[in-house]
Amino acid sequence: MGKCETATASIGISILLSDIISQINETNFDLIKEMLTNGYIEDGNNYCNEVYDNILHSEKFKGKYIDVKEYLMEEFQNTCSHEECLFDKSLLVPLKQILTNDRWGYDRYGTNCISRFIDFDLSINVEKYQDIKHFKIVFILSQRTF
Repeated sequence: MGKCETATASIGISILLSDIISQINETNFDLIKEMLTNGYIEDGNNYCNEVYDNILHSEKFKGKYIDVKEYLMEEFQNTCSHEECLFDKSLLVPLKQILTNDRWGYDRYGTNCISRFIDFDLSINVEKYQDIKHFKIVFILSQRTF
């Protein structure tokens, strides 16, 4: 069986992991945990997301907010991929998907493309994140292989 590569364009939030982890408290813990779970690390091709996924799949990520905060601070500060510590990387959280394209097969070469009329609203509702500081609204292009 072949593999699937999916490219997705979205509008979302960008925030440094150091900024979001430092804000974890009892009140916003569920929201930040949701952001961490739904987001990706911004990296070109440096395996940061593989390292990030391993940290989030630990049993320690399922504890109380103070324990999870401590665990994530330590892991993100001390875990590096290609000499880049995760603590200094940006978390990208897609909020509104604009366009997606799948490519199926084995090792394929060439170009795939897709289009969409510009008939959609580019605004997003960030009211849910009003108590989170230091985030920016960004355009996100992600590519995943399954």
